[in-house]
Amino acid sequence: MSDEITIRAYRPGDEHSLVEGCNKIFPQSTSLQHWYWKFRDAPMGNNPVGRPHIAVAEAQDVGIVGTYSTMSTRVRMEGEDLLTAQGADIFIFPEFRRKAPRPGLFVQLGLRHNEMFTGTDHGQARFHYGWPIPNWRIGQRYLRYENIRDWDFLFRETPAGGFPKRATSADLEVTRVDRYGADVDQLWEARRDDAGLAVIRDSAYLNWRYADALDRDYELYECRERSSGLLRGIFVFARSDFLFPGSAFIIDWLCPKDDEDATVAMVAMAEQRTTESKRNVLATLFSQVDERFLQFQKLGFLVYGTNYFLVVIPFDNRGSLFYREQWYMTPGDSDLI
Repeated sequence: MSDEITIRAYRPGDEHSLVEGCNKIFPQSTSLQHWYWKFRDAPMGNNPVGRPHIAVAEAQDVGIVGTYSTMSTRVRMEGEDLLTAQGADIFIFPEFRRKAPRPGLFVQLGLRHNEMFTGTDHGQARFHYGWPIPNWRIGQRYLRYENIRDWDFLFRETPAGGFPKRATSADLEVTRVDRYGADVDQLWEARRDDAGLAVIRDSAYLNWRYADALDRDYELYECRERSSGLLRGIFVFARSDFLFPGSAFIIDWLCPKDDEDATVAMVAMAEQRTTESKRNVLATLFSQVDERFLQFQKLGFLVYGTNYFLVVIPFDNRGSLFYREQWYMTPGDSDLI
């Protein structure tokens, strides 16, 4: 059997081998439909970016034996709409990890991936990000991984009998919806530059990420004024065992940080759904420098540290301090929940 390995860009049709490889390496299986949802735009998938930034390692006599894959996402960064990418579904078959020149196939794939898909030109990713615990040291040494922050969650344990009802504004109503519409786009447009960096939370992204998701069930909520119908905020609720067995999450959140009434009304609904779902914990996450991190603690949330940490690979002149201080983040910015 030949050990010759070629590293190249993804080609249509490779997805069959990539899905098979994921299912061989990772304990949670995936499907071809989920792969299309994650990496491709219409008509095969529905990712609003739909640019497969994927490098594959192909062994001459075996086929695809590894990949360095990133999931493209649009971001608003210092007044510009740009592109980033999250590392996702990266794998190398164990028997091939050292079949490339030192320091190994993982690094060779990562370097080639970055040569093909990153930079400051249109369509290139300005930075990569992810939570690479197993690959942290080698990524730091050879692929310029920078540790930005610990992933500290906010949580409330469900009291016996459920969460007590919060007092909320009589003029606000929080309701579940199937999909988000044009007024969510308007809310995003009004708040898009509140932070130096944020994933573009328009209806195209939110509906793709949550309403059309194939692997998990998400509940989408809106907070509106009863008197005028004005949209004041949105959040996404999910059930997951990511932190603790029987957890619930406020997984995404778009609301002005100074809108206390809408914040309380949406937290109250999340607590109600946690009780109704018989979940043990309600959790969420914001950057430690975001005002919401303290705001939620004032609403009764505690801080829970995890062994997860966020890394970034910048491909422009922005340093790690920018990402640490300016990135508005929620749990939904990852593909982990």
